[in-house]
Amino acid sequence: FKDGGFAGPEAAYIHRDILRTRRHLYDPRVASRIALGEGFSAADYVALSFKRKEMISRASELLAPYDAMLYPTTPCIAPLISQVEQSDEEYVKWNLRLLRNPGLINMLDGCALTLPCHAPGKAPVGFSIAGMGGTDQRVLAIGHAVEQALRNMHS
Repeated sequence: FKDGGFAGPEAAYIHRDILRTRRHLYDPRVASRIALGEGFSAADYVALSFKRKEMISRASELLAPYDAMLYPTTPCIAPLISQVEQSDEEYVKWNLRLLRNPGLINMLDGCALTLPCHAPGKAPVGFSIAGMGGTDQRVLAIGHAVEQALRNMHS
């Protein structure tokens, strides 16, 4: 995720004119994250594109025998807002940590959904069901079946 991965330079390009004239309308932390992508060179972006294509190809081969990938939506329970607001460093730490798992399927150009799977009265957690690009209908069908099973467990 150096300089924001793909999202960094893409967001910097999309938002650059608005950030120059209306930066004050952005959340300062979001504006700072977008600005990280300004230093991403075209050569680095092209290199990352080639690496990404290779990763997608390898992941597609590896995952071909399976219906979907299943994993926790985030690697941990979300922090309290007060924890994240302690400092910019804490915000960045938590932000990157919570985006780790969803970032993987985004990098692989896949699709995913998340279902709540926590017990009533407990901290909310999500269960992701994901697939490679073009498997949206299968992922949605699996998600629907899992949602029904979870609903039956809690009733």
